[in-house]
Amino acid sequence: MRLCIIRRLMALAGVLALCACDGHWEDVEKTTGYKGKARVNPFLAAEQMLDKLGHDAHGAKSLGKLPSHEAVIFISGEGGLTEGRAKQLLRWSFSGGHLIYCLSGARPYNDFEAQFGSFISALLLEEEKDPVLGQLGVGVQKRIPGEKHADKLEKIHGKEDPSEEPEETEPDKAEKKDAGDQKWLNPEEDVTWNDKTYHLSLGGFQNMILKRKLKPGEFSAGSKNESLALHLRHGMGSVTLLAHARPFRNRWIGEHDHARWLSALVGENGSKEVLFVSTRTGSFFGLLWQHGWMAVITLALCLGFWLWQQMPRFGPLAEVELDSTRHFASHIGALGEFFWRMRRVTLLVNSARDAVWERVRERLRSLDDGSRQMNDQLAEEIARRSGLPIKRVAAAFDADPPKSAHHFVNLMRDLQAIRHAL
Repeated sequence: MRLCIIRRLMALAGVLALCACDGHWEDVEKTTGYKGKARVNPFLAAEQMLDKLGHDAHGAKSLGKLPSHEAVIFISGEGGLTEGRAKQLLRWSFSGGHLIYCLSGARPYNDFEAQFGSFISALLLEEEKDPVLGQLGVGVQKRIPGEKHADKLEKIHGKEDPSEEPEETEPDKAEKKDAGDQKWLNPEEDVTWNDKTYHLSLGGFQNMILKRKLKPGEFSAGSKNESLALHLRHGMGSVTLLAHARPFRNRWIGEHDHARWLSALVGENGSKEVLFVSTRTGSFFGLLWQHGWMAVITLALCLGFWLWQQMPRFGPLAEVELDSTRHFASHIGALGEFFWRMRRVTLLVNSARDAVWERVRERLRSLDDGSRQMNDQLAEEIARRSGLPIKRVAAAFDADPPKSAHHFVNLMRDLQAIRHAL
């Protein structure tokens, strides 16, 4: 009854709250990002575009066997790249392959919320030396707003002379500031390569610094001391370095000349294999299964057989009968376990020896002098009847109570054998 009254009161309060509102609401649209394959593969649109152009573009979770030197490998340096893998990739590129290496932006995340991933990871990448950039003679530095870019941000935000501009509202100022930040974070560059100009929108939290002059056939997006993209000749092949994979991600590949630039990097003529590698190397378990699957299966079978052999029971657990009568021997065993846990070993040994001495007085009265000391004649007779050596017979009566469970069990076994033999 009370619960019903409380529900009615809550319903009445809800109706009153609705009547007190003015009936105004606001629709807010929030983009949650792509779904399906595009959510986990940020380069799905790039792969489909290259497939329509006649190339064989596909993704791979790991880079096991390197493809032919006519192929193109798109790989990321996020999380670090091992020295051995970097040398392997650069040797492959030196022999004629084309390596597209991104410092960040190749992991799957929502492009509509975070454009550059974690800022902390960018700082950690700068502290560590990249083996690919080190062997190519390229340095890296942070690219974040600071005092050095304060004047640029002031010009972008339109604050050179506030007195000449009309007064703006707070939303307008916030919108202009966001637009200025986007222009700084995603600068638009015109890159000229092979007599063609590409208008690109690049990004990233890092700048690359080339420590040599550009050679014919190479280009840099921006100054070579603050570059966001570098294309370098490496032996018979080439290496393209990107501060961020933004131009080739699903959301931005259709903007500006990103698609045309990717097609030019891969090669407009001929059919090539383009491999998008999502991780830097194969996982440990993947490599283990690839090279040692027979040993893994054998070990699993042996482990399963061992578990089956060591199982204490089969079927359901038996019901415990709480009202069942226990045997007297089980009570004696429980008392012995209790005294052993309480370290009363002397009590247990003396009790067993007293029981044996009572049997000696009954069966060997002529050899017992009543001193509870084992003499030679009594030891020989007990050894003859029990089959135990004389030393073990004497130790069973005269040795100190043992402290280890192994010696305790042996002593009690000898006393029990002597008692049964008499």
